[in-house]
Amino acid sequence: MVTPVQVFVLGTGSSGNGFVIEAEGERVLVDAGIGPTRASERMRGLKAELVVSKPPLGLFVTHDHGDHSSQAGPLARALRVPLYTHDEELLRRTGRRVEGRTFTPSRPTLLGPFVVETLGLPHDAPQVAVRISAGPVRIAIATDLGRAPSGLSAFLADCDLVLLEANYCPELLRMGPYPERLRNRVEGPLGHLANQQAADLAWRLQETRVARLVLVHLSRINNTPERALEVVARRAPRLPIEVLEHGCPARFTVTSSGPRQLELALGDVPLAPLSVGS
Repeated sequence: MVTPVQVFVLGTGSSGNGFVIEAEGERVLVDAGIGPTRASERMRGLKAELVVSKPPLGLFVTHDHGDHSSQAGPLARALRVPLYTHDEELLRRTGRRVEGRTFTPSRPTLLGPFVVETLGLPHDAPQVAVRISAGPVRIAIATDLGRAPSGLSAFLADCDLVLLEANYCPELLRMGPYPERLRNRVEGPLGHLANQQAADLAWRLQETRVARLVLVHLSRINNTPERALEVVARRAPRLPIEVLEHGCPARFTVTSSGPRQLELALGDVPLAPLSVGS
């Protein structure tokens, strides 16, 4: 029997990103935009504890933007977890009390039951998508990218669960309060993924191993869960698609034994419904 993998989403979006992946009694963390106190509260809301008897094997930071890295030092110290990054400047800032290690994008890192793989993404800070395997189960996280680079669809296609950015709706971005400089950054080739770009990538993931695609890292100002879901589901009707609201905690239980299944336990903010209204 395959041991399920637990995926705890502590939050995604500009207010802070953080993920905890658990398998065979071990954990790895991805991103540190949420501090220890708030992370502990959100884990309890998902019927789990952040601080357990065995420290996590590693904390991987995808890139050095505040909503992904600002709490790297406090989180690493509180949990006694090694900090893995491909940006040495982040290691210098976290100080000597943190055990810092570097990883090279595209080279796998083996930690206990986990294999952590990364793929470079186009963003205005050196950024990676992360794929984590534990036995036959694979999950992937891909946010903060201005476009889908060559190789990303293949990187995601061999996963059971994919968490993919659908950051903005171009219409809402144009109508919204952002100044021109910031609008240009968001929709530029080193910015974020629009709903239609996420939809085009989702289309390529149909008929692959992906059992669930969850849209994440939605802008609170320039998108809505309903718009993101409608655009992506229309483009990829044969792929099970859900959307996670900005800052919403969620817990996924993922298994690859037999027909792929995914169970979801929510925190205090609901997912948008799977069905798409007219």
